Amino acid sequence: MNILSQIKVFVWRLIFTPYYRVRFYVNQKNRNQLHVLNSVDTILYIIKNKCSVSRFGDGEFQMITHCKEHGTQENFHVDTFQSYDAKLAQRLQEVYDSNLPNHLICIPYALKDSSIYKGYTRTFFERELLLRENILRIGNNITLMGDACFTRFYLDRQDIKNYRFYIKLLREIWNNRRLFIVEGEKSRLGVGNDLFDNALEIHRLLCPTTNAFGKYDEIMAAIIKKITCDDLILIALGHTATVLAYDLSKLGYQAIDIGHIDIEYEWLRMGAKRKMPVPNKYVNEVREGRIDTDLNDVTYQSQIIGRIS
Repeated sequence: MNILSQIKVFVWRLIFTPYYRVRFYVNQKNRNQLHVLNSVDTILYIIKNKCSVSRFGDGEFQMITHCKEHGTQENFHVDTFQSYDAKLAQRLQEVYDSNLPNHLICIPYALKDSSIYKGYTRTFFERELLLRENILRIGNNITLMGDACFTRFYLDRQDIKNYRFYIKLLREIWNNRRLFIVEGEKSRLGVGNDLFDNALEIHRLLCPTTNAFGKYDEIMAAIIKKITCDDLILIALGHTATVLAYDLSKLGYQAIDIGHIDIEYEWLRMGAKRKMPVPNKYVNEVREGRIDTDLNDVTYQSQIIGRIS
């Protein structure tokens, strides 16, 4: 980031942080009506119920909001890895409105309590609450939701102190399970670290690094053909993962939209103070991390059961 950009960010934070902070706490009543588990309780819920998980963050909410306001209008920037798609937005709304017994919908717990984050990230979630109040499940205390950020446990978090305990708890989700990872072609979850070492087996279905929703039917068909309902499916495909986990849960699978969990673990191991590239892994949130290099690791290659390009 150049000096001019740094100055702009500083001025923005100086002016708007107090505004969002005040507005956030004025909305105390609405925040109290969000029935959302914190990160640890979300993990415990998943372990106990062996449920599928769909996570909604700012990108998913932005797409839903844009679809409500502009329909099929395409000239809208969503994320570096997923272009706007009206059909995807409608499917996201469908998932968000659902209430299946074996499926947990997650939104950021920080929308209820922003103090779990520090700095700009805290302000970001305070702003998000104000922008998304019209589509959040405020007042629907019957519907329990989990924390979408249970997979984002390191950078800027203030509430998680014991990382060793937290990682051990996360690993219980796939402990001694046959694990199928459905991921972007360059994501490489768990490669080069021990995050999934306690899984019984690991297999991988590689999908497009960007705009995976364009290959949705092929991805679904490959999963149904190659994976049984006894296996655990972890999905790292951006917005597509949110919908895919829901559709798979309806078919009797346990499928978890696992997002950036591996990158957060790598940043923890690196002692990173900011978002940064990770060797041999695609990190969409960092320009230098959007790699396009092959990996000739023998173990990794042996885990690949299919590619959808």
